[in-house]
Amino acid sequence: MEGGLGFSPYAASKFAVVSMSEGLSLQLKPFGIGVSVLCPSFVRTRIGESGRNRPERYGQSQPLDPASPAAAIVAEIARQIEAGLDPATVAARVLEAIRQDELYIFTHPGMRAEVEPRFAAILAAMDKVSAP
Repeated sequence: MEGGLGFSPYAASKFAVVSMSEGLSLQLKPFGIGVSVLCPSFVRTRIGESGRNRPERYGQSQPLDPASPAAAIVAEIARQIEAGLDPATVAARVLEAIRQDELYIFTHPGMRAEVEPRFAAILAAMDKVSAP
């Protein structure tokens, strides 16, 4: 859920999925249908190699200039992924959360520190609203 990648389609799509999940949860609960949304941090996957799934008709992806700031960001993300959780650990957490009918599934304890400032800012803004 972290929006630290700035104003990007990636961050926007993550927030959209969370919002859709929240809405679906409310709409489907009366029918006994649960909804869970996985909000992981870094997991040891092959996401950095997603170009392997690129259709040939789009050609090869262009390599980054090793001296560019983007290359440094990509390298740091790759490092974080390599140090991330094992996918089996995440899978076990997901199964547990679904069985417990949890809406939000977080995988890393350190994520709390990432969301607390945002929630504090939202609550502080709400405190400024005067009653009608």
